[in-house]
Amino acid sequence: MFDVNKILEMSISLTAEHDYNKILEKTVTCAMELTNCEGGTLYLFRENRLEFMIMRNIDPEVQRRGGTVPPLELDETKVCAYSAIHRELVNVPDVYAENTGFDFSGPKEYDKVFGCHTKSMLAFPLINHEEKLIGVAQLLNARNPEGELISFTAEHETLIRALASMAAVSLSNMQYVSQIKQLLHSIVNVFTNAIDARTPYNYYHSRHVHDLVVDFMDYCNEKPEKAGIGLQFDAEHREELELTAMMHDIGKLVTPLEVMNKETRLAGRLETVLARLRYIRALKRIAYLEGSCTKEEYEAEADYIAEMLELIQQINAAGFLEDETIAKIKRLAEREYEDTDGERYSYITKEETVCLMIKKGTLTEDEREIMKQHVVFTERFLSAMNFDEHYKNVRTWASLHHELLNGSGYPGGLTEKDLPFEVRLITVADVYDALTSDDRPYKKPHSREAAFAILGHMADDGQIDGKVLSVFKKAVLWKEAEKNNGKEAKK
Repeated sequence: MFDVNKILEMSISLTAEHDYNKILEKTVTCAMELTNCEGGTLYLFRENRLEFMIMRNIDPEVQRRGGTVPPLELDETKVCAYSAIHRELVNVPDVYAENTGFDFSGPKEYDKVFGCHTKSMLAFPLINHEEKLIGVAQLLNARNPEGELISFTAEHETLIRALASMAAVSLSNMQYVSQIKQLLHSIVNVFTNAIDARTPYNYYHSRHVHDLVVDFMDYCNEKPEKAGIGLQFDAEHREELELTAMMHDIGKLVTPLEVMNKETRLAGRLETVLARLRYIRALKRIAYLEGSCTKEEYEAEADYIAEMLELIQQINAAGFLEDETIAKIKRLAEREYEDTDGERYSYITKEETVCLMIKKGTLTEDEREIMKQHVVFTERFLSAMNFDEHYKNVRTWASLHHELLNGSGYPGGLTEKDLPFEVRLITVADVYDALTSDDRPYKKPHSREAAFAILGHMADDGQIDGKVLSVFKKAVLWKEAEKNNGKEAKK
């Protein structure tokens, strides 16, 4: 009689396992141990056929020769297919006996080629609690305590039926978990596409940040000594960080497009400003022709307007403004003209003045505050999602990616003690992609070297983590070298 404690141990081992491939492995190895047989193979039922998943044998040479087995069609002359179709255990005492009803030409040919002998065979279906077929396992060559080949016994059948039930439930549960995760990831992808599709600019930003974070984790896992931070990312940690990277900008779903897509300082106001200045010049010419101003006064005004027309167009698309340029805009804003009705107006409005005096970038302070709100909405949206224990940090990590170590970030002005490693990583990846991206209309992309130089200055200023940046740089260069080696190999 088989040790009951051993059966309980196997049961606990199967049901406690959370790795799908390890459940497959344990199903075969436990079945082999229960029956003291030489080998086992497991197939999963997919798309109306049996797909080979795993093969084990006590003989290393046979294991090596096993290789990959092609999928099995549902042909009743094959033992595994018969077991799947009829959902019943099939016990073949002797493969070489006559009138077995099955086609054993494959095993017999294998025996002939490799000098083996297949005697007994036991195939059993894996059926879950919903009566759905999960797969089929096949065992070969039961042995007695002395190691002699025997047929599988009735006791073996009882033990295998119990094991099959436990394995099927475990596999089914893992499949459900996998389906739920796939659903979660598909929802995340939909959100990410929705965020990025709202604007033609930085369309791939979320995916780029995700890929950079993945490259960082791969580098740390594959090159731990070179990474030098003593950190390895297991499957759960990786998944949580990947989801965070994909959803770090989910709050941009509510950012106004006129802010998010603002290409230039004046945006849609440019033609209005230019038209007004031309109108002012025309008024001055009319005044000259009517004799209410001198030719010199008209020409001086016309020259000034021409200078301002050129300057405003330059300012509108400039990356950075000098103080002298800003002073010219201030003087322009102080000038007034009188229209044909005798009403007096400024050459440029207060809103236009604010836009034209933006020292760097295209957003006014008010627009920047609106843009900053996306992290607040990121936190709000993710708080409404019922993340389980495995993803409990996604909301926090995503909503803090604009915080900086020295407290100069937003929205909370948090400092180093408040920002975990994962936030620091996503911040570096986010800034790097923003610097190197070639789809931002308001700036030219920085080279990789220039981007790292800027990030280096940020680290020196205490804004970002220098250690994270160092490993991040190594990971980027490592991934680029891998890609280049792949391209060379394809030539």
